[in-house]
Amino acid sequence: MTAAATRTVMQMTARPETSLDTPLSPMSKQSSSYSDRDTTEDDSESLEDMDFLSRQKKLQAEAKLALAMAKPMAKMQVEVEKQNRKKSPVADLLPHMPHISECLMKRSLKPTDLRDMTLGQLQVIVNDLHSQIESLNEELVQLLLIRDELHMEQDAMLVDIEDLTRHAESQQKHLAERTLSK
Repeated sequence: MTAAATRTVMQMTARPETSLDTPLSPMSKQSSSYSDRDTTEDDSESLEDMDFLSRQKKLQAEAKLALAMAKPMAKMQVEVEKQNRKKSPVADLLPHMPHISECLMKRSLKPTDLRDMTLGQLQVIVNDLHSQIESLNEELVQLLLIRDELHMEQDAMLVDIEDLTRHAESQQKHLAERTLSK
């Protein structure tokens, strides 16, 4: 693993979690992606010594590594968010039935549990489930908007990369032709 790839992976794991209250703007994501590319003097010297194709291969390998790490990192983040999810307020309203509160958190209530409850307790559970559905729907909408922003940003970056690659290849070809003609 190269030093830059290691640094990228470390930065991915060290990034603070963002809440839905503070959505990422394309500019903040863009500036953070530029900071991932910061290099030390040793890295920049080694990059200058390489030709275009070897630099491209090195950057592609680093990108593949970062992409390979993305799925496990996302799974870990989902698990952390599940653990951080607040306890249902219904658990506080049903202290004499701790197994019910636990079942609500796991969403595995049995008909026998529900039969032993009063109408008021059942209404509290229904209201709690409706509020959870509403908040999860709002969270889903926010996440879909963020995903769409990220897809648009990714598409723009891919177009930029293609343009830069074409330009660099034409420059390299032009330089090679110039050196051959001398």
